[in-house]
Amino acid sequence: MNTQQVYLTPMPSFDFLSGGTGGGARHRRARRSFIATATAALSVAGLMSPVVFPTPFAPVPGAAAAELPAQQLVSGPAAFEAAGLDAIGAVEVQAAPVAPQRVNAEQGLVDPSRLTDTKLRYPFDQTMPLTDGFGYRTVPVEQFHDAQDIAAANGTPIRIIGDGVVVEAGWANDGCGFSLKVQHLVDGQDLTSRYCHMEGESHAYQVGDRVRIGDEAGRVGNTGMSFGAHLHLALRLNGEPIDPLPFIEANAQ
Repeated sequence: MNTQQVYLTPMPSFDFLSGGTGGGARHRRARRSFIATATAALSVAGLMSPVVFPTPFAPVPGAAAAELPAQQLVSGPAAFEAAGLDAIGAVEVQAAPVAPQRVNAEQGLVDPSRLTDTKLRYPFDQTMPLTDGFGYRTVPVEQFHDAQDIAAANGTPIRIIGDGVVVEAGWANDGCGFSLKVQHLVDGQDLTSRYCHMEGESHAYQVGDRVRIGDEAGRVGNTGMSFGAHLHLALRLNGEPIDPLPFIEANAQ
């Protein structure tokens, strides 16, 4: 049997820097020009890459890293963020990815021993449509909504939900507009009810006034951080925000 022979011709060695297999001075100059151009391009790319392609894994200096908050796994019920407690609007409600950490302490409260236990009632004389509910929302601001918004026409009388004492009255500086806040004692627990966005000067209460269930708190308006006439009714039980309507129903007269 004939064996076919294959001859491999070795490629000539090529020295890129010294001029390879030949080509003279002209080829060497061309190669040096190519190397210089490529090196400059790589240098510019290295300088530009942090701007054009920012990396999430860039190293953090030790001092700055020490100031970064540690990541935490959150589960179960939690308190609510102070910054989100008084924003208003008729908007979508959804669960938040991270639970907020704290609420602002309420100011100006009286000793609960000075209060008489009370039953509660609905804040209007008839049922009104509900708009923005208690919980997290995405618009107009993505944060916690600490109240129940109830739609009613401008000027509709609002009723105080229970006996108590006035602890805030008049114009608020946190978006609540013209407001009223009453402290109650319900089944031995400390409760506050806050009525926001009321018509300007629609009540004449002063801090310390005693009020009775069903007294007029003011009239529905559109003051403060509001997107239309409605009542923003916020309740806190022992300092914690709660869903108003279920609690009122559970403690109704």
